[in-house]
Amino acid sequence: MRKISQLVLVVFLPMSILFAQTWDDYILETRGDTVVVKDYNDMEQTASTLNYAIELDPSPPAGRVYELKVNGYYPLASNPTTPADRAITIAGADYTRMVVNDNPESPPIICGYWLSSGGINFANDLTIKNVSLMPASSDGWLGWAFFSAANPNLTLTLENVLMEHVKWVFVESSSNDITRIKISDSYFVNMNGNNGRRSGGVYDNVNHNTDTIWVENSTHIFGQGWQYKFRDHPINKAIFNHNTFINIGHSIFETLGYQSNMALTQNIFINCQTKPYRPGLDYDETDVDSLPTGIINVRDLPEDYEQLDRKILVDRNLVYWDPRLADIADIANSTPIDGYTNWVSQMITMNSRTQDMFDDNASYPYLTEGVWYNNLPNFTDSQNLLGEMVDTLKNYSIAIMPLTAGLSLSDWRLVSTEPEDYIKSDWPIPIDLSYDDADLLIAGFGGFPLGDLNWFPAEKKLWLAQRTAEYESIDNALSSGILRTADNEDRNLPAGFELLQNYPNPFNPNTTISFSIHKTDHVSLKVYNRLGQEVSTLLDGFTYPQTYKIQFDGSGLASGVYIARLTAGNFNKSIKLILIK
Repeated sequence: MRKISQLVLVVFLPMSILFAQTWDDYILETRGDTVVVKDYNDMEQTASTLNYAIELDPSPPAGRVYELKVNGYYPLASNPTTPADRAITIAGADYTRMVVNDNPESPPIICGYWLSSGGINFANDLTIKNVSLMPASSDGWLGWAFFSAANPNLTLTLENVLMEHVKWVFVESSSNDITRIKISDSYFVNMNGNNGRRSGGVYDNVNHNTDTIWVENSTHIFGQGWQYKFRDHPINKAIFNHNTFINIGHSIFETLGYQSNMALTQNIFINCQTKPYRPGLDYDETDVDSLPTGIINVRDLPEDYEQLDRKILVDRNLVYWDPRLADIADIANSTPIDGYTNWVSQMITMNSRTQDMFDDNASYPYLTEGVWYNNLPNFTDSQNLLGEMVDTLKNYSIAIMPLTAGLSLSDWRLVSTEPEDYIKSDWPIPIDLSYDDADLLIAGFGGFPLGDLNWFPAEKKLWLAQRTAEYESIDNALSSGILRTADNEDRNLPAGFELLQNYPNPFNPNTTISFSIHKTDHVSLKVYNRLGQEVSTLLDGFTYPQTYKIQFDGSGLASGVYIARLTAGNFNKSIKLILIK
C-alpha cells in the first residue's frame, strides 16, 4: 500500500499566549505591502519566525508579500497551516534565477528544525519564490513531502525555487484536491532520501483530483524515483515545456497510461529511466499490460472512465542515453535478480502499444508525435555529472532492483559536501548546462534552444516576449492533432545573417530595411550620416531567428547619403541609403 503524507497539521494557540513577542518583533522592515521577516539568527536562534510573521499579521493587505532575507535561515519547528481566509506569497529578496547565478549569498532556506522535517500545509492559494526549500533538518531528519493542501480547489505556485532531499515527493495532493500546480524556473536536485526504488520525485497525484500541472523552464538533476506521479487518473491538463532532466533513475511520468490533454514539448531527457522493469513489479502503479512505460505511455481508457479524446502532443524533445547504461537489463537477467529473467529496459520513448496508438491517426487523431533529437548536447560545464556520476547511477539502478533492497541514490554534491551541509544545497549551482550545438540552439519552436531556457538568459528574455503565442500554438496542436502551423517557417530558418538593400532607394521619407538572422544573437541596426555620426538606432538587442523588415523614417533628416550598418555577432555589413527630398 502507498504511504499517505506524514505532514502533521498543527493547531496553533494564539502566539501572544505562547510567546511574549508581537507581530512587529518578527518584522525587520515594511515596504508598502511587503514585510521583511526576521530569520532564526535575528531572533536569537528562534525557529518558526516565518510561521509567526504570517499567523500574527494583524491587518494584512491584499497582495501582502512576506520577504525573506538573502542568505537567511528560516527553520520550521512544526508543519504550519496557512490561513484559510487569504492567499499567501513568500518571496526571497533576490529574484535572479537560480541557475547562472553568481551571487555568493545563497537564497533563504526554509527547512525543518531538530527532529522536524519542515513543510507547509496550505489552506488557501500559496506562492513561493526565490527560496531554497528542504523537507529536512540539519540533524538529518527527513520528511515525506514538503507541501500538502488543507482545503480543496487551491493553486500552488513555485517560481524560482531550489528543492533537495525528500523521502517521497516535494508536493502531494494528500486528502484534499490540489487542483492547480504551477512550477517555473526551478531547480530540483538529489531527490533521493528514502530507501526504495520508487521514492524521490516532485509531485504525486495521490487522490486523482489534479486539474492542472504546468512545469516550464525547470531543471531536474539526480532523482532516484518517479518524478511526476499521475497514477491511474487523467489530469485535466498537463504541460511540460522547456525542461531539463538529467540522471533520473526511474520514470519521469508514472502513469498507467490514462493521461489525456498533455503536451510534452522542447524538453531534454538525458540518462533517464535507467531502472529496468519486469511484469508484476510495483503492481497497480505501472502499466496495466505489463509493458515498460517509456517517457510517454498511453492506453485505452477503461469502460468505467469518462471516454475523453486522447489529446497528447510530443514534439521537439531531446532524449539521450549514455552507452554505458545499455546493458543494465542484460545484467539483471544474467544474475538473475529475484529469480526473474524477463527484465526489460525502460530507456525508451514509448512502448510498442503507445507507438501503435500514435501511428494510428484514424483511431487517435489527437495523439501527435513530432521530432525527437538524439544527440548529447555539448554542455558548457557539466562537471562530473555525465562522467563518474553516470557510473554511480548505473550501479544504483542495478543494486536497487531486488525487492528486498533498501538503498538510496547517493548525493551529487560538489560544493556543500560536509555532513553539516545537509540542508545547504550546492551554491552557487556549480554547473552550466548551456550548450553550443548549432542545431539544438534553434531546435525549439521559433528557433529557441531546447531544455530549460534559464541556462540561456538572453534567449529566455526573448522567449518570454512570445510565451503567450507559443502556448496558444501548443493548445491549437492539442486540439487539432496537427503540429504547429509555424512548423514550416521554423524548419526553413534563414541559412545565415543577411542584410538586403533597402526599398525603395532612393526614398522620401520612408524606406524598408530587410535583414535575416539565423541564430539568436545580439543584433544592432543603426543609421549613420556621411561623417560617421549616428542618426538613428533601429534595433539594439537580442533577436531570435527569422527575417525582419524595419521601417526607417528620414523625415527629420536632410537629403543625402546615409549608411545603415547591421552587426550580429561577428557579422557586420553596411548598405547605402539615399534620401531625396
